[in-house]
Amino acid sequence: MEAARPSRRAFNLWMGGALLAPALGVRAQASRQSIGDMHSHYGMFRRTAGFDLRKLMQESGATLLAWAIVDDSSWTTSSRSGIRQTSQPAEGGLWNYFQVRVQRYDSFLRSWSLPKALTPADVDAALAGQAHVVMACESANFLEAKPERVAQAHAMGMRHLQLVHYIESPLGDRQTDPPVHKGMAPVTAQVIAECKRLGMLVDLAHCSPEFVDTALAASDATMIWSHSWISRNGGTWRDYQYVARSLSPAQARKIAARGGVVGLWTVRVRGDSKYPLYSLNSYADEIMRMADLLGPEHVAFGTDMEGAGSDPVMSHYTELREVVENLAKRGLSESALNNICIGNYPRVVKLAMNGASRT
Repeated sequence: MEAARPSRRAFNLWMGGALLAPALGVRAQASRQSIGDMHSHYGMFRRTAGFDLRKLMQESGATLLAWAIVDDSSWTTSSRSGIRQTSQPAEGGLWNYFQVRVQRYDSFLRSWSLPKALTPADVDAALAGQAHVVMACESANFLEAKPERVAQAHAMGMRHLQLVHYIESPLGDRQTDPPVHKGMAPVTAQVIAECKRLGMLVDLAHCSPEFVDTALAASDATMIWSHSWISRNGGTWRDYQYVARSLSPAQARKIAARGGVVGLWTVRVRGDSKYPLYSLNSYADEIMRMADLLGPEHVAFGTDMEGAGSDPVMSHYTELREVVENLAKRGLSESALNNICIGNYPRVVKLAMNGASRT
């Protein structure tokens, strides 16, 4: 007896389901994937009435942001050529400004009932879906070359410290201006040692290439590069700022070899066809290239949200969610996708925190 044949309609429905199933699986994988960001100013500068960072994080699935204070903005200006220093801080001025910024920072977090990640358990809670921020500072200018202030910042809740930014620093040279120290100043080794002792993650973003090499040689601490991009050869201070701010593949590999992580920003540059970031799809492309270069265990989002200029590739975490959906379609394993989207940054934050507990 001949087996009954399925109708054409039933066959088409079956085929449609078979083709749709993988897509649905990818979509489900992306929708449940949490998001982390190694460098964000989201809502810090252009906050609208009723802005609630905790609510917006929950809506987008962003559960751990390094929410970064800027401690030198009173002494800089932004122009077509980039951000430049305009004046010299008076003694004590940076420390006073930093303390005011911390008070403002804490006031915002209280209004949103958004906790800081202060311990490994807090980081684990973020990984489990409870929104937290890592209190970060985009440079250690506020130290004013006094390593003992690292402990004071730690007591205020800071767990992530970038060493230099856009003004002249006694700690070392920045990427975007002529070198003064030819790398890293001796006092900076003490600052890094204090960070390691207390459990604070060290961030090398904005440091000159010589500074990066000296810092990695001075300590065995795992360090990160929170935000920018990896160019073919890296940049020099003579280049346009977006090129000067780039990291070379060789130095990116050095950071990764120490267990560190490199984050990708969202700066868009129009008029340079060699610059890789111009859309959400190209952001995903660049994440994949970085993962191929360094391994997916050493790549993360470092969006610089609301600090990436007036024409960024993305302005909201719902757009970063689109990037996650894009990446989920590209054949990454579930573990690789998770590492890039959320796992790598919490890993190095916890590594720093746990290092302090063993000291």
